[in-house]
Amino acid sequence: MLSVKALSALRGSIVTAVVVGILAVSGCATADTALVIAAERLSSTAHPAAVTQLNTAAPGANLDNATALTLLLRARFTQRVADGAGKGLSDSQVLAALKTDELNAAAIDIVRTSDAFNPQNPSVLSQAEQGQVLADLEKAKITLNPRYGRLDRKNFSVGAAAPNWIKEQPAPTES
Repeated sequence: MLSVKALSALRGSIVTAVVVGILAVSGCATADTALVIAAERLSSTAHPAAVTQLNTAAPGANLDNATALTLLLRARFTQRVADGAGKGLSDSQVLAALKTDELNAAAIDIVRTSDAFNPQNPSVLSQAEQGQVLADLEKAKITLNPRYGRLDRKNFSVGAAAPNWIKEQPAPTES
């Protein structure tokens, strides 16, 4: 027969296993995670700070959270392709272009990715290079915390989150 102490320890182990299992199944594993790409986590505080920094540095940008997450989702793959094509930007180039030194890593990644896909930019990625970015994204394991939006796997973009507590009501019918 197990002692009270042994039962208490066993109960604690079971609770811990259940909590870890739930977090693993939920995908993002912590409340502080907005996005996971191939085991690389993006903190839920990194992209809002980046949005604020970029909207301050470039007042007409009007960057929103969904667009920022879309660009961050693509950033790692875009940077790899851009660097390989000789079209990548360094941190110092991004900071100099925005005339600031107050950008976090997420903000710099957003600018790099936006620049690579901007048709107004002479060093924009070609259609083939953009296709390579999307092909790389298709192979990646991506998990978006639903609190931050919906992931469109066709375009690898983030749509606005629809709160699950708000239900669409049918339009009233006339009698």
